Amino acid sequence: MMESGNGVVMLKITLSVLNLLFLVFGTELLLMGASIHLNLYPLSLLATKSITGVPAVLIIVGVLIFFMAVFGIAAVWKENITMMKVFLILMTLVFLVAVTVEVSTYIFRSQVYTNLTDGFEKSIREYDENSKLGVIVNRLQIKFHCCGSNNYTDWFKTTFGKATLSVPSSCCINITDSCGRSVSYQTANVHTVGCTGTMAAWIEEHFSIIRGTGVGFALAQVIGIFVSCLYIKKLQDNYIPGY
Repeated sequence: MMESGNGVVMLKITLSVLNLLFLVFGTELLLMGASIHLNLYPLSLLATKSITGVPAVLIIVGVLIFFMAVFGIAAVWKENITMMKVFLILMTLVFLVAVTVEVSTYIFRSQVYTNLTDGFEKSIREYDENSKLGVIVNRLQIKFHCCGSNNYTDWFKTTFGKATLSVPSSCCINITDSCGRSVSYQTANVHTVGCTGTMAAWIEEHFSIIRGTGVGFALAQVIGIFVSCLYIKKLQDNYIPGY
C-alpha cells in the first residue's frame, strides 16, 4: 500500500510539472501569436492574400493549452478520476491541434514570401506618400530598415521614383524631408536592402522558434498522455472513496 501511495505521489508530481510546462508554452504561444499578428497586420493590408490566419490560430491554440493546463492541475490535485479522463481527452485533442499548427506553419512559410512580394511590389507601384497605402509602406520601411521590394532600385521603376528621381524618406537611415533625393549616386544614407526578404526573414525567425518549441511540447504531451493513463489506473486501483 505504501508503494502504491508513493506511486500516486510521483505521478501527481510528474503531471503537475508537465502542466506547468504546458502553462508556460501556452502563454508563450499566445504572446508570440499576438506579437506576430500585430506586426503582420500592416503587411496583410498590402499582401494579395491574407497572411494573418496562422497567427490567429496560434493565439487560439495558446488559449486552449493554457486552460487545458489549468484544468489538468486541478484534476491532478483533486485526484478526481472523471476530471482526469476529461483532461486526457483534452490533451489528446490539443495534441492533434498542435500537430496541425506545426504543419500549417510550413505551409504558411511557403506562401508568405510570394504574397508579400506581390503585395509590396503592387503597393510601391501605386505609392502616394499622403495616402493610407503610402503611410503603411513608409511605416514598414522604417520598421524593417529596408527600401523597395527587392532593393532600393525598385523605386526608380515606379511612378513616384520617375517623377521625383528619389526614394521615399522612409528609406533613409537618418530621416529628413529631402533625404531620399540624389540616391541614384549617393546611397550612404539609404537602406539598400529590400523589404520582402527582410520581412520574410523576420517571420521565419519567429516561426522557427514556434516549430522548435512545438516539437518539445508534442513530446511532453505524449509523456503527459502516458503518465495520465498510469495515474488514472492508480486512482482506480486504490478505490479512492467519494469518486
